Amino acid sequence: MILFRTLMLLTLLVIPLQAHSAPAADLVGKSVLVNWTESRQQRVNGSEVRAVTVGFQLQIYVSGAGRPFSRLTASSRGGNHGNEQVGAQGQSLSGEARSITVNGSTITLQANYGNYARNLRIDVAAGASGCNAQMAVGKESGSAPKAFKSGGRTIEIHSVSVSAISCSIRQGNVFGG
Repeated sequence: MILFRTLMLLTLLVIPLQAHSAPAADLVGKSVLVNWTESRQQRVNGSEVRAVTVGFQLQIYVSGAGRPFSRLTASSRGGNHGNEQVGAQGQSLSGEARSITVNGSTITLQANYGNYARNLRIDVAAGASGCNAQMAVGKESGSAPKAFKSGGRTIEIHSVSVSAISCSIRQGNVFGG
């Protein structure tokens, strides 16, 4: 009897969580595009630390099954580098963990790179009429810069700040599928 009650309680707790983790109906079949700029102090391939500006573009399509498909591209004077992700779990541009979750009308991206982490929250307006994006970037407390590979280069970030975040919605699949 105790096992039955425990299973019932767990079922009652899990069902609302599953329903809550689905995308809003008006977000399904839409693409979300977010752009931002990072101003960094970084070292590339052992060079001197210098100021670098990196532009980012994130494209996310939410399928009819509620699964996110994404492409993240970074552009700087050193060239372009990007990757794609199918589903909620993948790798950041540095090869570390990245997750994308769609919960109602909110999309969240969390990614690690070196000793930094990025948390992007996208709130989509009712009817997918627009969106707002906010980003927080943090450094592992007290840590020295950690080198990571990205686009065939070794990068060591000493500081980073984010600006010029913009967000837009497109009908259909931005990837053309």
